[in-house]
Amino acid sequence: MLNKIVYLCKFFCILATPKHPFYMKYKALIFCVLTLLLNSCGPKKLTEEELALEHLHKTDSLLQLNLFNAAKLHIDSINTLYPKQIAVRKKATTLLYQIELTEHKKNYIYADSVIKIKQLEFDSVAKNFSFEKDTAFQDIGNYVYKNQRTEYKATSNFIKAYVDETGLLYLSSNYCSSYPLHHFSAKFSIGDVYAETEKVTKDGFNHSFKDDGKTFERVIYKSLSNKDIGTLVQQNIGKTIVVTLQGEKRKSNFTLSANEKKAISEAFNLSVILTDLKNLERIINISKKKIILLEENIRIDQLENQKTN
Repeated sequence: MLNKIVYLCKFFCILATPKHPFYMKYKALIFCVLTLLLNSCGPKKLTEEELALEHLHKTDSLLQLNLFNAAKLHIDSINTLYPKQIAVRKKATTLLYQIELTEHKKNYIYADSVIKIKQLEFDSVAKNFSFEKDTAFQDIGNYVYKNQRTEYKATSNFIKAYVDETGLLYLSSNYCSSYPLHHFSAKFSIGDVYAETEKVTKDGFNHSFKDDGKTFERVIYKSLSNKDIGTLVQQNIGKTIVVTLQGEKRKSNFTLSANEKKAISEAFNLSVILTDLKNLERIINISKKKIILLEENIRIDQLENQKTN
């Protein structure tokens, strides 16, 4: 084609000289002919279907390389740019099923292997706890450190730590004095470093009563801030930790005992392990269901393709 263009150019250049009576006519004709020839030599414009198929082939190549995120982007492009290409979009959806199936199988294998290790960790740590559950009133039981003081009518201030079956860490501040404090929060301090609980309102987990001239108060904290306290205590278990109970009009301070620090540290550790176990169980359950669903979707797509072909 290029040789033909060169030949025609020479022909028209010889013919269309300024002395020729039809110079301007041939000049225009040269321009039109060259334009048509150059356009015919240019790249062919692809149809929407061909462009969509290019994306599909690229997606398949990325899938073979395990570049799942990049493959998903191409699938999104197919659905966004070529909504009318139903056949191509169906094939892209099948590729998406294959990607998700591979991902969920990997998640299942990983979670199934790690959960066995976490279960051994749990069994080792849980030996230091007693499991308490009143089935008449509780749906979820609690793991309480065996050496932790549990007497409600203890005659001194102390902190109790325990973990429920879901892995949630609870702390309770227990106050005893001749004068009520009406406390609603607890601050754990090591010099200028501290962590504190949330503020519990009067209609929350606040309990108090009087007996034999003394006031007994217990406030239960169950927010995520307890993890900060658990971390502080665990990382500084050999140091002096002061607890400040914040009352309505005044404060009350006391020092955590070695047993209390041990209980909080162990409870925090158990909380982390139980939370990991629950997350791994959730991943395994979701992956199992997704694998079954995706395999069925792929099977249906393959049957439809066989009928179409």
